[in-house]
Amino acid sequence: MTIPTPAIPASVVPEPVPAARSRKAKRDVNRPLEPIEVTLTGFASGGKAVGHAPDGRVVFVEYAIPGERVIAEVTDDRPSYIEATAVLVLEASEDRVEPACQYFGKCGGCQLQHIAYRRQLELKADVVRDQLHRIGKFSSEEVAELVRPMLGMDEPWGYRNHNRFTVRRDGQIGFMQRGTHRFMRVEECLIAHPRVNEVLQAAQDHTMQARQLSVRVGVHTDEEMVQPRLQWRPGPKPKLASGQTHYSERLNGVDYRVSGPAFFQVNTLQAERLVALVVQHVLDADAKVVVDAYAGVGTFAAQLAGSVEHVVTIEESAAAGDDAEVNLAPFTNVTRIVGKVEHTLPGMTPDPDVVVIDPPRSGLFPGVVDAILESAARRVVYVSCDPGTLARDLRMFVDGGFAIGEVQPVDMFPHTQHIENVTVLDR
Repeated sequence: MTIPTPAIPASVVPEPVPAARSRKAKRDVNRPLEPIEVTLTGFASGGKAVGHAPDGRVVFVEYAIPGERVIAEVTDDRPSYIEATAVLVLEASEDRVEPACQYFGKCGGCQLQHIAYRRQLELKADVVRDQLHRIGKFSSEEVAELVRPMLGMDEPWGYRNHNRFTVRRDGQIGFMQRGTHRFMRVEECLIAHPRVNEVLQAAQDHTMQARQLSVRVGVHTDEEMVQPRLQWRPGPKPKLASGQTHYSERLNGVDYRVSGPAFFQVNTLQAERLVALVVQHVLDADAKVVVDAYAGVGTFAAQLAGSVEHVVTIEESAAAGDDAEVNLAPFTNVTRIVGKVEHTLPGMTPDPDVVVIDPPRSGLFPGVVDAILESAARRVVYVSCDPGTLARDLRMFVDGGFAIGEVQPVDMFPHTQHIENVTVLDR
């Protein structure tokens, strides 16, 4: 197959790492699948551009942008769709930029560095609209009215306060290559906070008897947690403390203790914006009793306790619960409940005025939605990290008598496919 010369340098497309193909795509290992030419017309969850193959099937293409025409290597050939990776750009989008990171395309951490940041925000907001329309069955007019422009960052680099690295027996530190089990040494992660990179560089080639390295830093406190406790190879020893069991971070003036197993937002600056948005939605409802479901280390509860009469937190993680006990100790108007939300929320007394929910990527169990519908809650503030499960759950709330006030996307993870949303619903 003759591949035309691309309209822009091929270096703008990251060098592809062979991805694991499905059994269907491996029909004959001695006969590789032919690359295909695709014109991209849309953008889908997962950070992939969308087009159609000559036979009419939908094609999802990594490292492409709507409006482009590319040559794509097929990585998964299914009866109803094709997965592919752009290897040459024939007609480039004006939004295509040179990826800043030397590992882009090999590392699986970022998917969107080839797209100008302004355009990333627009495309991610489009994904939210598409999921609400297709999965939530909301009309195009409703979606256009409800979804706000995404809140981006002024500086979308060096934001990530938590990175987990792979460590080899010889002391090299890096990541696993995208879609493989092959190790890739890394000297710097451009989306990581500078202090994370300092720890990486200090430990590189010096560790022994460790398989992973987790680095978490307090952006506003200058504290850090490096796990596990590192043992050093013979030779000069890095001046690096490790083995801490917890560290602290500060959001909007409120301090939090965070332990190793506990979840905490990886983007401190955007977390402050997200938390402030949630708090404002709660206060606008003139709430007296607020339930903070999936409360974690008490992120929202600690921000709300000084402004409402009573906060009830629900969290099943023991590690997060230990942190929450410390973080919420100054507040006498907070009641902590340990358990699953679907088991503890139904029949809760007193009834909440507002429920804040921040579930895992899988979204809400139907029992949680039912419990809120059966409660006296007037408002729900839903923090979601997955537009698809958000759309599914919002449909259940609306069918149960709630109305969506707004869906506000927040870019917690620049240059990646991930999308956070804050949605407010009123009965």
